[in-house]
Amino acid sequence: MTVSALTRNNIIGIANLSDSLEIADSFGMNAKSAQEQAKVESLISSFVPELTPHVSGICLSAEVGFSATENLPLDTGLVFELSDMLRPKDPLSVPVLSQIWGVEQTSNNNAVAKLELFYNPQEEEARSKKQMVVELYDYCQHENIPLLLDLILYLETSKDKYQAQFLELQLDAIQELRQYCDLIALEYPSDALSAVTLTAELDIHWILSGRGVPYETYKEQLRISLESGAVGYLVGSQFLPDKVTKDSQTFIETTVRDRAIELNRIATETMERSSTEV
Repeated sequence: MTVSALTRNNIIGIANLSDSLEIADSFGMNAKSAQEQAKVESLISSFVPELTPHVSGICLSAEVGFSATENLPLDTGLVFELSDMLRPKDPLSVPVLSQIWGVEQTSNNNAVAKLELFYNPQEEEARSKKQMVVELYDYCQHENIPLLLDLILYLETSKDKYQAQFLELQLDAIQELRQYCDLIALEYPSDALSAVTLTAELDIHWILSGRGVPYETYKEQLRISLESGAVGYLVGSQFLPDKVTKDSQTFIETTVRDRAIELNRIATETMERSSTEV
């Protein structure tokens, strides 16, 4: 198993369906309720046929979402989130790993392992978080599967207000963690020059995370990032409604499908244009 399993037409495009709490909330469900988990599982599975013609990989959480693997096409890469996605996120704490799923199970299912990591090089738990990444990477190496690190830089202040600090800390975090993963998902740094700097700093591929970014804004960030050295994208919230809706099927068959098509088109056209300009 290599990162190439997540690549289609030289592009890595991963739909992140692992955050079952966020997905359930967006459609008026409760993933933590044992009575509703089957419905949430079915909801997550319903995304797959609309997304897979247009993305190269699907990321799932085994706690609520494993059944979505049943109808996954052979040409679609599979990623499993190692964190317990039924727990509320605490950026200041070391990630809590799933109790029912880990690196070995990921390897047995011929998939890529992913770790969602909130990180700040200056925080108290930085050393413990880094040690977790090192140990997981070693385990993945032993099991011959790649580790995708989804790196979220945690700032107590807003990214926009303290942009210079964000860029400096993002580079520091990359320097500390880049050798302990095979692929890294990064938030948009701010501009094309900063994106080029990220590419120059890395000796592994990076993809653009869509965490917390409105869809229309993310499209522009993706174009710039791909032109600046990124090789793909990891999107999740962009496939969710802005307001809670109970008409999940209509939303998935229209908005989700259309956005998946558009992101794939943007990535394909940008990468083709970049390759002809080299």
